[in-house]
Amino acid sequence: MKILFAIAPDRFLDQEYTVPKTAFEEKGIECITASTIHGTCYGMHGEIVESDLSFDDVNPADYDGIVIIGGIGCQDYLWRCEKLIDITNAIGNAGKLTAAICLAPIIIAEAGLLAGKNTTALDTPASRRILELDKAVLVNEPVVVSGNIITARMPQDAKAFADTILQHLA
Repeated sequence: MKILFAIAPDRFLDQEYTVPKTAFEEKGIECITASTIHGTCYGMHGEIVESDLSFDDVNPADYDGIVIIGGIGCQDYLWRCEKLIDITNAIGNAGKLTAAICLAPIIIAEAGLLAGKNTTALDTPASRRILELDKAVLVNEPVVVSGNIITARMPQDAKAFADTILQHLA
């Protein structure tokens, strides 16, 4: 099993990345990290990650799912990243795991996958506006499962997010 992690090149939320990635690797799941760049990416709280590849080098067919990580960098770098939106659309429409946490569910909505579906996300005026425009149903729950789509609200929900994804993949 191979999961693609998508992170911003700067200011991704550290624990939203490290908690699920560690949990998946402990279960023998291969984790590949991609960003807008191939190289060094910086977390909001000091985590430094080398992305394995850039979004331009991702073939969605190579992955069993995608996990998109939030943080303020997600809003700045990923919300309007057409390549990531296309990757997310391809993975989601193939019925594969499509997961996002914090500010990242916006990307799933922008990929056209959340219309009429329950989701959760960090509730900010900007995230709420985009989710409403994309016709997603925002609910205030730590983790929401809607078919192959799993979303989580905030960094404190990272462990529940990881556990829910692992249950889904089992």
